[in-house]
Amino acid sequence: MKKVWGLLLAAVLLTVLCACAQAEKVLHIYLKDDCPTMNGQTSVESSINTPMTYCGATLYRAIPTEDGMGYEFIGEIADGMPEQVDKNTWHIKIRPEACFANGEPITADTIVYSLKTGLDPKLTNAMADFISSQAINIKNAKAYSIQTEAEPVAWEDVGIRKTEDGCLEIITEDEVTQMDVCNHFTTRAMVPLYEPLYEAGMNEDRTKSDYGLTVERWMSSGPYKLTKWVYKSIQVYERNEHYWNPDLCHYDRVEVNIIPEANARMEMWERGDLDLYTPDPSALEQYIDDPRIEEIGSLTVYHIDVNDKNPDNPICSSNNYRKALYYAINRPVIAKEIFGYQEAVGTYVNNQAGIYSPSGLAYRDSAQGKEVTEMVESWGPAGYNPEMANKYLDAAYEEFGMPKDTVLTLIIGYNPNEASWKPTAEYLQEELPKVFNGRIQLKSVTYSTSTTEFKKGTDQWDLSPNDWSRTLSRTYPHAAFYYFTSGYANHPNVYVDAEFDAQYAVCDSDEVRMNYDRLLDETAKLEKIYLDKVIHIPVCQEVGYELYSDRVVLPMKQYLPVIGWGLPYGDINE
Repeated sequence: MKKVWGLLLAAVLLTVLCACAQAEKVLHIYLKDDCPTMNGQTSVESSINTPMTYCGATLYRAIPTEDGMGYEFIGEIADGMPEQVDKNTWHIKIRPEACFANGEPITADTIVYSLKTGLDPKLTNAMADFISSQAINIKNAKAYSIQTEAEPVAWEDVGIRKTEDGCLEIITEDEVTQMDVCNHFTTRAMVPLYEPLYEAGMNEDRTKSDYGLTVERWMSSGPYKLTKWVYKSIQVYERNEHYWNPDLCHYDRVEVNIIPEANARMEMWERGDLDLYTPDPSALEQYIDDPRIEEIGSLTVYHIDVNDKNPDNPICSSNNYRKALYYAINRPVIAKEIFGYQEAVGTYVNNQAGIYSPSGLAYRDSAQGKEVTEMVESWGPAGYNPEMANKYLDAAYEEFGMPKDTVLTLIIGYNPNEASWKPTAEYLQEELPKVFNGRIQLKSVTYSTSTTEFKKGTDQWDLSPNDWSRTLSRTYPHAAFYYFTSGYANHPNVYVDAEFDAQYAVCDSDEVRMNYDRLLDETAKLEKIYLDKVIHIPVCQEVGYELYSDRVVLPMKQYLPVIGWGLPYGDINE
């Protein structure tokens, strides 16, 4: 009898254990490239956004509305919305229950320490501009971050401080809205630093900390905590029992595989090992009619940076040379045949720019934006015109006293993990010699570092494929150009232009930013300067496609910029 009862008990326990195992909700997603760090202040790589969304907290967070038709900002570390004290001063209360994953509180002192560290001129953090001037310009913050011994700026003069009653006080250079303030404090650069670990990892001259390089050297603060990180293999996030709002997210665990190879990603999706799959151009054809596929808009315009400082290329600084390259790029072929189902464009301001403006009119749909598009199309399809390309190359050769039959060999550098750029480089190696009757030859080099690091060696490249996007352009269209001005410390192209910078400053002034009709006019002027000076070469507007497994319940009924389909706030339905 005891044996029977023992067997029954074992069966019951096994049933309970199986039920528990089945009840665990695990989301399986992936990154193409691993994160160089978990410190959101020190790297421009977009891969860091994933762990920061799940495991990092910020003052504010955008979440889906209950009806799934929109999104709203909530206070995450903040307790409620920012309160305007006067024209340029805002107070932000800190949530009493806000804390790190180890239970230690996050206070206004934590935020001040984190922001001050992010702006520290000795640390030269890559994301310092996101703290000083992403959606709002904080008083003297940028000047503090780029100060020199000859022109010092005291921290006391920066518009970031703690008030006597424990609030965070932010003073802006310009007049801004409450939504601007919320938006500013949502990026990964705003995830609070855990001071004990950050200081323990600081080197002697205080120019670098190893904070964020391993699980043990970083502290989570969001809905999940980072519990496992095998570099270039997997990241694992588990529920943070100290997070103030446990009902915000519904997964028990999130597993993020690092899968750089396109075929491996597709194979894992086909096996059912992934809950999200973004088909590469080569695979998109077989999924385009899949009922699970979702088409998404994008802030991204793929482009090619042009090096104007290569000592081995005698005409690289010539505007005629850059124009020749602009007209030589067959964007329709690249967008359709290589990128696949993308939109060929010879303009740069993205299709989403301006959709969060007061009128909701996107710049590209405005009369001003259409005028620029029509101008480009008049040159040729998406600006492609081989005859004009040769005309400007002739002018460049004449400008530098070079014979018209001179043969130039240009270097195009790209990251081989970016699936579309390798075949694009190969296509251009064949196409450009045809366009220029053999006068331009192209060879390629690959790199595994970040694009910014690769391009520090100006003699290593002439052309470099890239893509940058700025969420603020959804409200202020001109912000799409921010990365290509001299004001952005880590601008990805080496070429900057004074006229372009000056017009960007006009667009960014209070007078213009607060008058959307005027902003459309000035942004069109900025885009025309961009095209005349060829700040860099646009190729195609990204149109994204995503597949979600049937077991994932998405909270959004429509795709919206900023929040997408709301995957971090979704659920699992087995």
